Amino acid sequence: MRGLGIPTVIDKVIQYGVAWILGSIYETTFLNTSYGYRKERDAHACLKEVNHMIMQKKINYILDCDIKGFFDNVDHGTMMKCLTQRISDPKFKKIIWKMLKSGIMENGHYQQTDKGTPQGGIISPVLANIYLHYVLDLWVMVKEVKKLRGYVQLVRYADDFIIGVQNKEEAAMLLLNIAERLKQFGLEFSMEKTKIIEFGRFARENRKRRKERKPETFDFLGFTHYCSTTHDGRFSVKVKTSRKKVILAQRSLNQFLKANRHKEVWEVLKVKLRGHYNYYGVSGNFEAIQAYYLKVIQLVFKWKNERSQMKSFTRKAYMRYLLVNPLPKTQINLCTI
Repeated sequence: MRGLGIPTVIDKVIQYGVAWILGSIYETTFLNTSYGYRKERDAHACLKEVNHMIMQKKINYILDCDIKGFFDNVDHGTMMKCLTQRISDPKFKKIIWKMLKSGIMENGHYQQTDKGTPQGGIISPVLANIYLHYVLDLWVMVKEVKKLRGYVQLVRYADDFIIGVQNKEEAAMLLLNIAERLKQFGLEFSMEKTKIIEFGRFARENRKRRKERKPETFDFLGFTHYCSTTHDGRFSVKVKTSRKKVILAQRSLNQFLKANRHKEVWEVLKVKLRGHYNYYGVSGNFEAIQAYYLKVIQLVFKWKNERSQMKSFTRKAYMRYLLVNPLPKTQINLCTI
């Protein structure tokens, strides 16, 4: 269970104003490889950056990194030092300090917070970007890159990030250095989720020469990235909905239909499907979202017939119903990754 810091209406207005001011101050400071909660830098833009990095740069290894409980472990003192880099107004900083120290309520009991940012707070995303800009982005892309001979690029979306590296030895060294860097600020990697994988243009040939299995994959922003080829045999990076997200989406849908099997949910289902298509409907991922559409059809049929001892539909009658009341069909967005 994670404590949520849901602000009141007045606090939401104040946090929105503070977040807007912080965004205006720091937007020109953030690196171009930083995405998430920034204007015109959504998840699809971040995925395009990852694709461009692997396809166009000298990338042979991916550092697949995961910070353990980032939002729960942000050090308040360090956060204020980061803000002081661009902000001198003590009254403005005091407002942010109070937001960080707002605490949580559990079963009517107030608990103080000595670290972390408010989960559910409007201000948390921009604070996360500021914190990691100084703790991670600048340190990797300005300081550490100078020590390495090969190509290195970091791509970060909020607290999720990967790093493309050219040389294996430098990848291992960089991972250790980042772990040590994070430890200085009270953060740590989730070791079961953090790894170095061989990935890129030559991964398939190298592993084949060593008589190893096909290249590993990595998950980022809900997509599994894997090495593939085009129709004419050229190297290509492709994506599909990650297995974890597929399971979560199906489980959530099943629970929703079970809880609402006596209600009319058709319009809600349409909205859910469109939302799924809008995010996962990227080029190369047609089969995955088509499978999700078919699963929706299957689960609706199941729970429509669980409303009483008598079945509501035969399969043939259900298919006729779908023809008259169709759900949104599988569609791919114009977004090409």
